[in-house]
Amino acid sequence: MSNQRRNIINHILTNLKLIDGSISSLNSSYTFQNNIFDNVFRKIKFLDEVNDFPSIFFQVGEEVRVYNTSGNTTGLIPLTLRLYVNDEESSGSLDSLIQDIEHIIYNLDTGVYSIRDIIISSVDTDEGLVKPYGIAEIEILIDYELDIEN
Repeated sequence: MSNQRRNIINHILTNLKLIDGSISSLNSSYTFQNNIFDNVFRKIKFLDEVNDFPSIFFQVGEEVRVYNTSGNTTGLIPLTLRLYVNDEESSGSLDSLIQDIEHIIYNLDTGVYSIRDIIISSVDTDEGLVKPYGIAEIEILIDYELDIEN
């Protein structure tokens, strides 16, 4: 993994850890509804492996590179976030955690590491099937311009 790609992923990971129940440092008009207690991990786990709730696990997908004729190269990094909660109102807890994550993604500083855009492409939940637990997946696509040295 290139340093630029690693820096982009670490930038997202660091910002997800801001979800702590306090006023957002990205936008002071928003207060986080959850405290994830730094439970953001760079791997995917299944429900029976999770001990701390709420938790966010993520997996980086295979990067696609687009070689443009204008002389620049862009990269598209797919990122899967898997969320776990444990609450009698698991659907409501998942919805509020998803909203907190959307706040982070939509307010993230994209002026670093040549990030062009970050898109949430899908959100899927278990719809209460594993109550009192809740599971959701958020698919994110990161578009950035590669810093390629000649």
